[in-house]
Formats: sequence, structure tokens, C-alpha cells
Amino acid sequence: MEENLEKNQPVEAVPLPDGVAGLTPPDRKRPKWLVPLIAGGTAVVVLAAVGTGGYLYWNHNQLTAASEECATSYDKAVKAQKKLTEYLESDAVKTAITVKDSEVKDAKTVAVLTSTVKTAEKTKTTIPECPSGNLTDIRAMTKEIDGLATAYSRTVSEVADRADAVNGSKLDKIVADATKILNDSKGRVKDDKTRTVLENAIKSKDEKTISDAVKAVNDSIKAKSDADAKAKAEKAKQAADNAAQAQADNSGSYMGGTTGGYTGYTGGGYTQSQGGGGYTYTPQQSTGGSTGGGYTPTPQPQPAPQPSQGGGGDDGYEDICWAVDTSGKPGVQVPCN
Repeated sequence: MEENLEKNQPVEAVPLPDGVAGLTPPDRKRPKWLVPLIAGGTAVVVLAAVGTGGYLYWNHNQLTAASEECATSYDKAVKAQKKLTEYLESDAVKTAITVKDSEVKDAKTVAVLTSTVKTAEKTKTTIPECPSGNLTDIRAMTKEIDGLATAYSRTVSEVADRADAVNGSKLDKIVADATKILNDSKGRVKDDKTRTVLENAIKSKDEKTISDAVKAVNDSIKAKSDADAKAKAEKAKQAADNAAQAQADNSGSYMGGTTGGYTGYTGGGYTQSQGGGGYTYTPQQSTGGSTGGGYTPTPQPQPAPQPSQGGGGDDGYEDICWAVDTSGKPGVQVPCN
């Protein structure tokens, strides 16, 4: 068509409905400037179509990228939350949270850990879902989810630091107490090697190693204390036995004495009866007496009375009396005169 216009060739008119403008009459030429204008208009329409499609494509890519970024943040937050939950329920935290003020060198560490754990347990646990369809909303939610993930991770670090502080303070007290035991136990243990082991354990700063070494030293202290007490008891018993033996030995000899004694006996014995004959026994009479200890003479058998030989008067018998020695010797018969 353009070639025909360029050569000014006539164009047949096409019948159009009434009131509708038709083409240029065949007897008139189309201006040359119209051709470029028509071509340019077509290009603008094409560019506009291309621009709209390109924007839509770019916008779709942006939404896709933003959604993927939000999803990544969501997964990260979930993992951080799980790590916090697991750590709060771990043996490390449970052990640290049960430590008493008396078991640590600095009691403030226990209070700080308790407060931190309580705060962590109240941390927001619901993670919002990522939105779709609006780039601005997606990006805003991604930022919020990232903030939660960071808070979870930071809380884990804070609790871990507080728990480490408690455990460290506890170890400091264990070391201090063990050092005191090491110093006080000098010369009080049965086996001094236990003190050397304790000294090395303190240098290692291992809680279990120190605990075992302290127990060994305490056992050795008790062993020496028991041995000393046993030796002391045996010594006291030996002394008591010696004293009892000495007393028994001394009691075998006569340690007493007399301040007086027997002064002798007068009278007594058998005397001849006056008159009818026969003999009459007169008991001996003490003329003195014992004023203290002394000897009691053993009674001696007495001779039977002699039978009478007749009437009175001198019957030819000699009057016999008994004399007793004050020294305790047996009595002897002597003439009464």
C-alpha cells in the first residue's frame, strides 16, 4: 500500500456506511509526513504493550523473590525458637538454676540467671506466617520474623552466659574450699600423698577431680584421727593395768602395825581344889589389850583335869599353870609358883 502511495497510483474507493468518513479521494495525494506518523504510532503502541508486560514480569519476579526471602526468614526463626526451647530444658540450665547461693562464691550470679530464665520463658513463641500478593506486606513481615529469630538467638546466648557465670562461681568456691582443706590438712593425714593429689586437682580446676581428691584427703584425716584415738585408748588402758598390778602386788604384804599389843596373861590354868581334891580350871585373864592391830593367839587344847587321889591336903601333885608368850607362840605349862 505504501509503495502505491509513493508512486501516486490511484486507490479504489471503498463504499462506507453513511456518516462514516472514507479514504482520501483518488484524485488527492497523501502527504509524505503522514507515513512516518502512522509508522511511529504503531511503534508507540508496541512499546506501550512491551512496557506493560515488562512491568508485570518485573513485579512478579519481585514478589517471588520477596516471598522466598520471607520463607527463609521464617525457617530461621523456627530453628532459633526450637534451639531456645531445647536449651531452657537442657540439663545444663536445669543444673545451674538449682545451684544455691551458699554453693557459689558470688551469689549475684544465681539471681541474674533466675531472672534471665524467667524472661526467656515468656518470649513470644508464635511466629507469624508470610503474606502473599503484596510486596510491601511481604517485606514488612520478613523484617518482623527476622527480629524474632534474632531475639531467640540472643536469648539463648544470654541464658548460656548466665549459666556459665553460675557454674564458674561455683567452681571458684570449690577451688577456694579445696585450697583451705589442703592447707589445714598438713600433718593431719595418714597418707600425705593424698594432699599431693589434691594440690594437682586444684590446678586442673576440674570439679569432679577436685571432689574426689578432697574426699581422699578427708578419709585420710579420719584414718589418722581414728588411729591416734585408738593408740591413746590403748595407752590409757595399759596405764590402768599397770596401776592395778602394782596395787595387787602391794596388797600381798602386811603393811599395817600395832601401836600396842598384848601385855601378857596372869592367872589361869589348873589349880588343885582345896578340900575335896581334884583340879579346878581357871581361865586366863588379859592384863593388857590390843590398841591397834595385832595378833590373836590361837586357842590351845587344854589338858583334862587329873582325878583326885584322896582327901584334902597335899596330894603330891605340883600346881601347873599355862603361860602364853605375847609373840603368839603356843602356850606352855609351867609351875604356878
